[in-house]
Amino acid sequence: MNDLPSADANIQTTMLEVISECITGGVLVYDKNDLILFGSQQLLSLLPITPAAIARGTRLRDFMGAVYDGGGRFLCDGPNQRRVLGREDWIAEQIASFWKERVDTVERRGTDRWLSFSKRRLASGFGMCLVKDISEHKKREEQWRFDMERVQVTEEVLDNLPFPVSVRDSKLAYVAVNKMAARFHDLPVEAFLGRTGADVHPPEVEKRLDPINREVLETGEPKQLPELVTRPNGSQMAIIAHKYRIGKPGRYYLVTAMEDITDLVDASEDGNTVTSRVRLQALTLTNLMRRHNHAAGTSTDVEPLPSLVDKRILVVSADLRRSTEALDVVAAMGAESVSVRSLAELQLFLKFAEEAGLAIDLLVIDAAMDSLCFEFARQSGIKAIEIEAFELKQDFAYRLARCLSDPSIEAEKVVQDDWQITVVGSDKPQLDILVAEDNEVNQIVFSQILEGLGYSHVIAADGEEAVRVWTERSPRLILMDVTLPKLNGYEASLKIRSLETPDNSIPIIGVLPLAFDRDRDQCIASGMNDVILKPISPEALENLFKTHLDVSPRQKQA
Repeated sequence: MNDLPSADANIQTTMLEVISECITGGVLVYDKNDLILFGSQQLLSLLPITPAAIARGTRLRDFMGAVYDGGGRFLCDGPNQRRVLGREDWIAEQIASFWKERVDTVERRGTDRWLSFSKRRLASGFGMCLVKDISEHKKREEQWRFDMERVQVTEEVLDNLPFPVSVRDSKLAYVAVNKMAARFHDLPVEAFLGRTGADVHPPEVEKRLDPINREVLETGEPKQLPELVTRPNGSQMAIIAHKYRIGKPGRYYLVTAMEDITDLVDASEDGNTVTSRVRLQALTLTNLMRRHNHAAGTSTDVEPLPSLVDKRILVVSADLRRSTEALDVVAAMGAESVSVRSLAELQLFLKFAEEAGLAIDLLVIDAAMDSLCFEFARQSGIKAIEIEAFELKQDFAYRLARCLSDPSIEAEKVVQDDWQITVVGSDKPQLDILVAEDNEVNQIVFSQILEGLGYSHVIAADGEEAVRVWTERSPRLILMDVTLPKLNGYEASLKIRSLETPDNSIPIIGVLPLAFDRDRDQCIASGMNDVILKPISPEALENLFKTHLDVSPRQKQA
């Protein structure tokens, strides 16, 4: 042993900085004379101070004065806020807390930031203060408290619903029932939880319901079952059992809600016929269609939907349920309608309709469909509206009626769209070459060669972008790499060929990495006019352009 200083005099400081990083907080160490021995760099991001405030030898009083001057006068996070103090009184109160053996406080700064202070004073007189930002923890705490309140309200609402509701998991075991469901079966709630239908229903009833329950869980299609039920106490009820699926894949739940309609129907003596007690005259007519505000005033009268008789509407959706709902709305409004499921079917149908002399008034396109459906509608000059997955039928019907019954609205829209297209065209000169290439090195090679030859060009990094640029810029020729992401070159070529018309067909040249005959044949089969092999040379491109472009390149303008 010797009294020589350590080989690394800063080892303790380094270790404290490491500890500060590990706990994701600031560390302040001070001696019995209230002089700072160490202050970690984390303190600078937690407190409104400068590095000089935590320098070794700084007094705690000066440190707290810097905090006060920087706006660090915290508010206590509790029912009683700290009283307003002057600078000296506030500093004195803080210094006193540093001399307590153990102090843990949480203080709020602003509206969304919380800091925790853990102060310890050892018997030797040395002290330590840890400062941590616990804002995320407090926010999670608040969110948890809010979620708990929401769950309690939801449970209270479900328990007090006037009809039975039960929830089962993917194994058809009961996980929740409300009080009315327990009363309906004349069983306590505890008799359901964790049990299956076989433990609650008679065997013949469970044998009938089990396949229905499993079908709803597997397909997600809701079911409505009208039934005349004899309860355990002998009384009879006419009900409609609504069964539907909730949750996410892997965590589906089956909900059964039984609606009592006993007071709304009469059963014959033989039990074979049920008639409704409700008459149309006894119903209050209520119209909940959205109100239309006129441009010239603030009228709030509900406008009835006009008839769409003699209108022809084509629905484009790959979703059978959504397509059926849209067709039902269109049919209810008196229009003729039919649906197609893809872009190819849309193109074929419109071709046949044109040959037969049938005009389509409107396209209703599912928002989930390919955006090229909208582009094709625009090119065909047919009005089109979009239908969302969760759009209410009433909202859709109202938009449908306005679109077809108010020509001024639609005319403004068409004029605006045409104007935008014209501006784009005027700002961007017609394009010579569209290069569809995802490799950055090859992109540079193409750019240098085309610039040297005097051709204007644009680079597309994937197949979808290539199709989009083609629709927007109408290039004279496309160089299409066949190994593109998203849409490969073959798929992109097929899409372009399916959308173009005979008068705007352009040459598409496949760019092949290897000279395989099968690749060449696949290029031609996908609608390409020719192929070129890598590596690319200026001579090869120039000969290609002479073959497929009948005019000289447009030189760039200065």
